[in-house]
Amino acid sequence: MMSDKKETVTFSDILVALDSSRHSRAALESAALIAKLLEANLCGLFVHDAQWLRISRLPTAFEINEVTGEITPIAQDSIKEQIQKLEKQIKDHFEQISEEFQLPHSWKSVQGGVKEKVFEAAKEADLITIGRIGRSFYKTGKLGSTARAVIQELDKPVLILQEGIELKDKIVAVYDGTSQSKTGVNLAAVLAKKNQNKLVIIDLTYGTPNEADAEKELDQLLSYATLDLEILTLKEPNIGKFLFLLNRLKGGLLVLPKTVRYTKNTNLERILEAVHSPVLLMT
Repeated sequence: MMSDKKETVTFSDILVALDSSRHSRAALESAALIAKLLEANLCGLFVHDAQWLRISRLPTAFEINEVTGEITPIAQDSIKEQIQKLEKQIKDHFEQISEEFQLPHSWKSVQGGVKEKVFEAAKEADLITIGRIGRSFYKTGKLGSTARAVIQELDKPVLILQEGIELKDKIVAVYDGTSQSKTGVNLAAVLAKKNQNKLVIIDLTYGTPNEADAEKELDQLLSYATLDLEILTLKEPNIGKFLFLLNRLKGGLLVLPKTVRYTKNTNLERILEAVHSPVLLMT
């Protein structure tokens, strides 16, 4: 991540962890738009899941027809062929989107545990883009296990997408005086200016001990940018009021500070349900 003399935040390399899910495809297209606006490289990652590899080594594996319930054996070679076919389809789509947006791009295919390989690739990236729910064997929560791990364990900005939700209309950024929210407001201003979006700032610093200083810093953050701008002050905020406001604003992108206040499992899941937009968590 780099900044110029105006401390404008931008990204050089955006990692997109891809699988066969519709959420993953949504993540790719929104990541491509952000990469285009920020003149960044798009880095695609496909992981041959260790669980798939273990299944392919079994002497006999079976598949169940979801409609008829019929159980049929799967040949070992067939499993490998299906994995290779899946990777080719995902890679072809990645290259198609990259070319449509005229982006510099790279592709990496690796074998192993999905979480471990995403973490490894993330070391070289400035932003990680993931689908909200992937093709996991375990879907007990509203966030996929890999998405949850990336959000909670990596000190990197994360863009969360889901099927049918794309970047559009106004950009909403939350400002609470933390360094993460300052970075988020900065990036939101860059994206809004380049994509000609309206920018709405939700100011949560009212009544805090550092309210005056926080407002002054917010003014400084936005002083250089010519924007269609609205600042909303949420007094005595609680999660209910916050979610109601987000739902009423109907933004096309929500930028949040990547702090415990927002990444706590229940809060983040409620936010994702309420906003119906991509969520960008900034460090």
